[in-house]
Amino acid sequence: TTQHADGSKVHAFDAYLAPALERHNLVVKTGARADRLLIKDNICHGVAYRRLADSTDHVVHAKKEVIVSSGYVYSPRLLFLSGIGAKEDLEAVGLKVVKDLPAVGRNLTAARFSPLAWRTEEPTLSQMMGAPISSTGEKANPAAYASTVLEATARSRSSVAAKKDPTSSKPDLVLTFLPLFYAPKSAPLQYSLQGEPWPLKTNAFTICATLGETKAQGSVTFTSGAPDVSPVVTHDAMTHPEDLARAREAVELAKRIGGSSALGNATAPIENGAGGQDMWSAVYDGRGTCRMGKHHHDSVVDYHLRVHGITNLRIVDGSVIPVGSPYLAVPEVLALAERASELILNHHIRTSGDSGVDMVADAPAPRTVTIEHLTKKLGESFPLLQGVAYLAEKQAEGLSEVEPVDASLSSFASACALFAAISFVAGSGALAAIFHRKSTSSHDDSYAVLIQA
Repeated sequence: TTQHADGSKVHAFDAYLAPALERHNLVVKTGARADRLLIKDNICHGVAYRRLADSTDHVVHAKKEVIVSSGYVYSPRLLFLSGIGAKEDLEAVGLKVVKDLPAVGRNLTAARFSPLAWRTEEPTLSQMMGAPISSTGEKANPAAYASTVLEATARSRSSVAAKKDPTSSKPDLVLTFLPLFYAPKSAPLQYSLQGEPWPLKTNAFTICATLGETKAQGSVTFTSGAPDVSPVVTHDAMTHPEDLARAREAVELAKRIGGSSALGNATAPIENGAGGQDMWSAVYDGRGTCRMGKHHHDSVVDYHLRVHGITNLRIVDGSVIPVGSPYLAVPEVLALAERASELILNHHIRTSGDSGVDMVADAPAPRTVTIEHLTKKLGESFPLLQGVAYLAEKQAEGLSEVEPVDASLSSFASACALFAAISFVAGSGALAAIFHRKSTSSHDDSYAVLIQA
């Protein structure tokens, strides 16, 4: 999700898929789980999927090629269930080996972060949401609903990195400011960032100390050849001296900034262990499990995102990104998808003589909702959950009045509102990383080749 100056937001579905839904050559299947790629003689011919509503199995055949975009967990899973992966792992669960690609599910890289927090006398988001999220009697502040939650980002290059490569200026540490309390026990995926029930009681701000590339990596592994068995995601602990030195430096910098009088009128740090060696969590948008590279023994796709050794099969998602970053992957993935669309269209236009004109659709005028519009409809101090309920009604019935929401609404509703803002975290610096080209290894070079070619 990205946010415009007027507070309105747009996400990838609205920007890319919604304008194309009326195309004659597009069918969207919801509630469908891709279970296996149809591969014969090392050529991908289609996909077998299960319709979850009635547990029936179906097949879609591809006229040209199959594009997998299931993310860093489920793209390698689909390859594995189709017989593409490390030979010994496939044989261990009784799957036929279609293509021995040892890097499938390996080389998982994800930023590591730890949220340090300080109590403050200044009001934070926890006091601005209105009942039932904030305490009864605290007036809601709708202007706060336009918050991106991660409000400011500072980038720095650690002394460890500077010593290792004095010629580079690439930041490897990121500090991100959040005007609310982020408890370590809620990192990274509990919907309540505060880590406490409603109404929220802790009035504090947080600085997330984040490391980009780390020596610690991880993997996505598969204990069964059955589609109903979930994969296992493992992030290795940070134990390498370089990782630990970077972590200490990031924490020291965060503490200097968080405790300064210039930021947030902090009254006291919250002592909950954040910043300790064992208090770092992996960000949930990993990379590398189908990483790009030259050779089949240490990568999964080539410069054009084609799976090594399999014709008519590409992967287009964050799993192909070979290097870590201290930012969430959304901007990188969108740039990757834009470039991939060019590669795919140009390839098929060149080989078939098709002009590709019928593949392009005019986007309808965007529909936006701003805080100003909501205030006119719901009043000057409407609670956040009333706005969520109103927008849910608007999606189904158009503009209409809704009754104030009941306090029994679950915390998932507020999560939808907060995570709509969080999705595009710190995007201002992420695009710069896309064009940073390194020459230390083949998979780093291939990423630069894809974006810059």
